[in-house]
Amino acid sequence: MRVGGTYNGDPNKTLHIYTRVSTSVQANEGTSLDTQQALGETKAKQLKFVPVLWDEGGKSSHHEDMAGRPVLLSLFEAIKRGEVKHLWVYDQTRLSRNDNVASAFRYQCNKVGVTLYTKDGQFDLSNPQDKLMKVILDGMGEFENSIRTERTRLGKLNRARQGFWFGGPSPFGYKVVDKKLVLNKSESAWVKKIFENTVKGKTTAEIKQLLDSKGVLPRRKKGTWAIGSIQALLKNTHYKGWYQYHDKKSDETIKIDCPAIVDETTWMAVQELKARKTNRSSQQNRTKQFFLLRDFMVCGHCGRLMGARRKVSKREQHYYCPNKERDWVNNGGSKTPWKRGEGCGMDRSLNIPETDQLVWDTVLELHRKSSLLKEEVKSKILEEHGVPTHRSESDLKILGNNIKHLQKSIDNAKNAQAGLLLSYTNKEIKADVYKIALENSKDQIHNLEVKLANLQLQLKGGSETQKWFDWYKVFGEMVDKKKELTEEERKSYLTGLIEKITVKYDPEQKEHQLELKFLLPIVGDGIVWKNPKKKSEGYKLKKGKDITMVKIKKKDPLSRSTKLAPQRNHSVTVE
Repeated sequence: MRVGGTYNGDPNKTLHIYTRVSTSVQANEGTSLDTQQALGETKAKQLKFVPVLWDEGGKSSHHEDMAGRPVLLSLFEAIKRGEVKHLWVYDQTRLSRNDNVASAFRYQCNKVGVTLYTKDGQFDLSNPQDKLMKVILDGMGEFENSIRTERTRLGKLNRARQGFWFGGPSPFGYKVVDKKLVLNKSESAWVKKIFENTVKGKTTAEIKQLLDSKGVLPRRKKGTWAIGSIQALLKNTHYKGWYQYHDKKSDETIKIDCPAIVDETTWMAVQELKARKTNRSSQQNRTKQFFLLRDFMVCGHCGRLMGARRKVSKREQHYYCPNKERDWVNNGGSKTPWKRGEGCGMDRSLNIPETDQLVWDTVLELHRKSSLLKEEVKSKILEEHGVPTHRSESDLKILGNNIKHLQKSIDNAKNAQAGLLLSYTNKEIKADVYKIALENSKDQIHNLEVKLANLQLQLKGGSETQKWFDWYKVFGEMVDKKKELTEEERKSYLTGLIEKITVKYDPEQKEHQLELKFLLPIVGDGIVWKNPKKKSEGYKLKKGKDITMVKIKKKDPLSRSTKLAPQRNHSVTVE
């Protein structure tokens, strides 16, 4: 059997066989890919033609346009080039139920004189009667597809109206019983903990760590929890007792009740907290001035988002707590004049240039020292060169043995499949039994071949580890280039590392304390060699902390605000 696109024999003695299945017809008897191919080969044998296979595999009715069907598109191009004169498909719908696509094929086949064969007969599209029949069958195919789609839509809509789950996987925390959502006991308990921890001030990253450490599996089962999945979960109205189903065609929205996991107050409190976190972005849109750190900074005394002010004419630029300003806005002003020592405790402001430089230098230095970030860069660079990390000689030997074992297993499975076909041909087993056994055999071989391909790639990559690649130098160059970033680029870079900066003022020490909380535990992380005497056996990462502290000490107690370039009045400490 030749493969489409690789055979350039005589087109007048070649039968091109196009096969495709959709999800809706895979269960129907006699329409599997193997069956379609076998029937096409039988037709080629009858015609004494060379069979050439164009296998699209599984494509549903959602991929009726040629852009979503690469094999069909390649076949269409081959027809246009005159390389195809005889084409076999199981029925009209294998090509497409879409009238535009079907019309394009009819036109092109008629133009170059292609004869179409199906299980129902033969069509010469230059013949008016055959052409009419093809149009009718194409129309019926598209009509059936439309009816099927409409039936599915109405089915979901009716289920929603009756209060039933409309289909698909249930949200985390629920399961479907008698077509309705009911609580999944273990999952719903964790949903409640996620909301409670959020209200207590836990970050999404901290909640992720909790779920992963307790072995709570996400619905996709593979891998750990994603930050985005937790954020989406916190928006879900199911957890306060209802959800909506919207039908786009009728524009009808149905509200459906379900068991609540958290109360309305808790759910609303979480939404308020999330809104406060995003408040910074909207605040930034209202000012034309750029501030590198303002959107990260929170007052450690009152919890307010820090403000920033820059007045070049007065040679003032500082970060400050807007607690007093908010009091004026909310209460119509204060009855007493401003006095140091009153208010939330943030008695002094921070100089913007000095604070920006301190935080920037601190983050860059932590980035440079972080084993976790180095490992990410190393994995990325080596992956681009097809090289897996930490592959010892013993690992390579094990890989080779596993490859040999898989190759033997594949050979055995293929022999068993051939014996199965022989048994069916000799009528030793029934058709329905043969069909199930054949599908199971194909799945087994496919899974084994996937494993084999992965191991072969790993083995190839492992042999490449002998080639020196200075990824460490590349990492250092990447960090150094951060110094050349624009202010906006620096802010984007910090957003990928910093979650928030909590600022407190210590009046006794006359210093600001900035607690930098990172999205990753990169503070003081490192590596631990599995065998210090034999480093070829590799290492594992030692987790660091996600918080570090920097201090800015004011030496001039009389300064009411930080002036432009006042570095001589400050000393800096990093912990």
